[in-house]
Amino acid sequence: MNFYTLLRLNKKIQNTNLKLIGIYILHLMGKRHLSIRIDPSLNCNLFCRMCYFSSMEQRKKMKGIIPEVDFISIAKVLFPKALQVYVGCGAEPTTHRHFMELVQLAKKHKVPHVGVVTNGQLLTEDQIQLMTDLSLDELTLSCHGVTKETYEHFMTGSKFDRFLNTLELVSKYKKQNKSNYPEIRINYTVNNKNLSELKDFFQLFEKYDISTIQIRPVLDIGGEYSNAITDEQIPEYNKIITHFKTECAKKSIRLLANTNNIKFTQKNEDSKVADAVYCYIGPKTSEQLNFEWEKINFRGFTGKIGWRKKMYALIRNKRKSSLNKSAVNYEVFG
Repeated sequence: MNFYTLLRLNKKIQNTNLKLIGIYILHLMGKRHLSIRIDPSLNCNLFCRMCYFSSMEQRKKMKGIIPEVDFISIAKVLFPKALQVYVGCGAEPTTHRHFMELVQLAKKHKVPHVGVVTNGQLLTEDQIQLMTDLSLDELTLSCHGVTKETYEHFMTGSKFDRFLNTLELVSKYKKQNKSNYPEIRINYTVNNKNLSELKDFFQLFEKYDISTIQIRPVLDIGGEYSNAITDEQIPEYNKIITHFKTECAKKSIRLLANTNNIKFTQKNEDSKVADAVYCYIGPKTSEQLNFEWEKINFRGFTGKIGWRKKMYALIRNKRKSSLNKSAVNYEVFG
């Protein structure tokens, strides 16, 4: 059962508490139940305008790397309990020279779904070849414009040609290995300036072997640009989503789209489920929780983060989710 199948299953089960209790039972049985998100480095090579890394004040706070020596201990503690490991969560993983070792460790621990989330600008050909050799499940690439001008404007410091070359290299090594992996996922954060050109997406990208497209209405997360699509643009947005549904169905591409809560104003109880399985690891984790990775086990870690207390509170409706509310508002089509 892959990650997207689990997403569909989650949507079908309406009772939030039933899902929370199920997660808690998996935890008690020592089974896989976590979604691990790791930032091996709190740095970024770009200044994307919709991201907090476009703020110099925020960049000053976002420093540090996880020492390579800690990777094996992190994997030993957490990966046997993970349904999913994503390397890259807000920061840029490729700014850590050894980020691929986390992928190798996740594969070694037989994590069902292993992904890398990146802007792709620093990926080397050797790293792309290794991803294919390891059968990385998913390579998620940020792309916030269909034209060179828009892409390089919103992803400040990037080169559109380098992005296209990354897509070509992935396709090259997948064909060379006769492999379907890594699947390519494109994350497109849509705002009031880059919405219209989405209609031309397939004219440029249909030649690449894309498996998943996520269209994400922009949120204000501290970036210098956070202008959401306007009320007047919502009909255009809906028309474009309809177009994507049709084209993705024709091309056997999976579409993740927010169709019911575009402004993120509606309450969604599934944020509790996401909060229950979400586990973030970054350079400051061990310092903030006052432990050393080589001296802690999974039980000790969950005690440090108060996982059981959090679960009790979520089940008893005594706690609101601490997660970004956008995470659970996407439907899976295809």
